[in-house]
Amino acid sequence: MADKLRITLLGGFQARLGDGPALALKGRKAQALLALLALSGGTPLTREKLTGLLWSERGEEQARGSLRQALAELRRALGEGDTHYLGADRDSLSLNGANFRCDALDLEALVASGELERACALYGGPLLDGISVADPAFEDWLAAERARFAELAQGALNRLLARQTGAGDSAAAVATARKLLDLDPLQEPVHRALMSLYADQGERAMALKQYRTCRDLLANELGVEPEAETTALFEALKSGTAAPTAPAPGPVSDDVSIAVLPFANLSGDPEQEYFSDGITEDIITELSRFRELMVIARNSSFAYKDKAIKVQDIGRDLGACYLLEGSVRKAGKRVRVSAQLVETASGNHLWAERYDRELEDIFAVQDEITQAIVTVLPTRLQSALHETARRKPTENLSAYDCVLRGRWLHGQTSGQDRTALTWFERAIELDPCCAKAYVGLANSYAYSLFSLNPIGPDPALSAREKIEQALAITDDDYDLHTVASEVYLMCGEHHLAMRHSDRALALNPNFVNAMVSRGFLEAYTGKPALGADILVKAFALD
Repeated sequence: MADKLRITLLGGFQARLGDGPALALKGRKAQALLALLALSGGTPLTREKLTGLLWSERGEEQARGSLRQALAELRRALGEGDTHYLGADRDSLSLNGANFRCDALDLEALVASGELERACALYGGPLLDGISVADPAFEDWLAAERARFAELAQGALNRLLARQTGAGDSAAAVATARKLLDLDPLQEPVHRALMSLYADQGERAMALKQYRTCRDLLANELGVEPEAETTALFEALKSGTAAPTAPAPGPVSDDVSIAVLPFANLSGDPEQEYFSDGITEDIITELSRFRELMVIARNSSFAYKDKAIKVQDIGRDLGACYLLEGSVRKAGKRVRVSAQLVETASGNHLWAERYDRELEDIFAVQDEITQAIVTVLPTRLQSALHETARRKPTENLSAYDCVLRGRWLHGQTSGQDRTALTWFERAIELDPCCAKAYVGLANSYAYSLFSLNPIGPDPALSAREKIEQALAITDDDYDLHTVASEVYLMCGEHHLAMRHSDRALALNPNFVNAMVSRGFLEAYTGKPALGADILVKAFALD
């Protein structure tokens, strides 16, 4: 029996057959080609998609020739058994899913199954670290995938730290906290958790040193002081006052988990399977940009392809609260894609939509439908979460529940009900590092000017203060940067407004609020035609 092809992508690149030596793949494009095929999980990738990612600036014939050269190098490295691992036809390439293993795919599967210790041990560093391919399309793809896997690892480490702290395993928790700080040394809640863990172990000097490390990092990188909670913990440790273990930082919410099931091919044509699978994979990839969603890995959801299983059972098996399922039906030069969102606990349908398109350019249609679904779906999920939070007893609300209640009130009353402010402030009391609560406050202050019902003597200044408090906590939240752009526009700081708008759209080009905000920003800064075009596109999507 032939050895499995083992591909390492986290922390660098390496490929080997079984326990043999590393394959002699010298060309960066050949390495990138193998990485792309591996991350597709065995699903064929069209030659057009591969050339578009690796040779986007070359003509079609030249790009296809370059792909053939990279493929030939890959075949030589695999040796005589290359067909055991590689599948190729005129239009597509793939890896045989049964004959290879990839650490990045294993990481996704382990996180989805809750095997956090193994998942965290598997993360060896950024995806394809040290690999650079001179093509802007590939570099854009790589930046997004690196961020996705880094967030996946960070989320798993946060959940593991919370689990270890709750179980009283301080030694393991310290090691996990250190790994978290290796990923992002500016996570102040992790510094606090580490201070308390050292104190629990009787390592008071280490706890005090950790505070100074945190203080210096914040000063040097962000120009801010530690939060009051961090300083209070430091003072308690310094004076010898017993300090309770700080709660381990965790994800904003454990409830927003969704699985995208393979869209069913109803065309009666097996060759159209790649189109339905392609839409499914693109939706999974684009939904992963929404940090508030835990999107179940492709390998896990594709295990249910062509199987008739109750949504409740799938939800329980995958740990998913919601399922997106759909179908693709092609007839002649037209295609109809249907999608529906289902709550797994009740089986209730929360949203459904149908998309009819002409198939002039099949890949353009695939991208268009994917964006349409991904733009609308998160807002429908947020509506469901708002309703769930409103039904919870007040005494059981988390910081995130309070944020959801505040958002719901603000949206339902067009910012007129000031109780929304109370919910955001309550969230901050429960979690001083809840950036989303500061964003909610900033949005409320800013919107009060537009609604002609100003909050306080200087709503613009108040909004600016709150948004800068949120920015001091995190820099990778697209909603935060969207609101920041609006606040700075209101303050007349157009260069900052544009910078934060660019950042929001770079983090998540599917976020409709960021599109709408950019449309208004372009209009306000002298480009009304461009602004109108952006707004028309946003309204068409949602």
